[in-house]
Amino acid sequence: MNRYDLSSKHILFIGGLTGLDKAILSKLRECVFSHEDMNDTSKGRICEFDALASNDIEGKLKAVLNLDGAFDGVVYNIVHSDFRPLQFNKPDIVNQIMNENYGVFIEILRLLKKNKGLNNGASIVAMSSISSIRAMKAKMSFCASKAALDAAVRCLAVELAPLGIRVNSIHKGVVDTDMEKQHIKDALVVRSDETAKDNQVPLGIVKADEIAQAVAFLLSDAVKTMTGTSVVIDGGQSA
Repeated sequence: MNRYDLSSKHILFIGGLTGLDKAILSKLRECVFSHEDMNDTSKGRICEFDALASNDIEGKLKAVLNLDGAFDGVVYNIVHSDFRPLQFNKPDIVNQIMNENYGVFIEILRLLKKNKGLNNGASIVAMSSISSIRAMKAKMSFCASKAALDAAVRCLAVELAPLGIRVNSIHKGVVDTDMEKQHIKDALVVRSDETAKDNQVPLGIVKADEIAQAVAFLLSDAVKTMTGTSVVIDGGQSA
């Protein structure tokens, strides 16, 4: 039995092919579909949208809206993390990181609003990071980009509230699926489980399924007045 019912929701998922993407999509499918209605598009449905694969986001998004109609939920799961000392933060790198972590999110919501692609009462969930609230060495551009995202979440929550639209973000810490990324392997100090729990992550590295559960919760009707906030899921790393 699924904890959160999304069976009537039309959800737009923006992400890629990471382990966290797969975990969130798997959870959403569990909450949207039953074995009996997998092909019943009159009920809930999920649209996967690769915003970074096209130079014409507006044209591609319009085509999706023309085919499927407006959305009840939006999940923005693009997280471009990067470890670079100050001297290597050249303008093209900074612009790319800022665009993927923040700019594309704003552009997609702008286009959805412009093209009536958000139903009243919709829920928007953006993936942020504890990096937006913590100083981290050699992560200046990433930290700044996710801090910008969180500021936008707060502003959009106020602007879209008259339509009953909620906007929230998730401050994720290190997730088990992040270990597939080489730059995180290189940057993370590998310790024993006991040392990591005591000194770095008190409750241990976060499981991708826990992040997925939080996304489903924020999209669901289980909560209708929570908006403009960031849910921290980091195993106590930022405590």
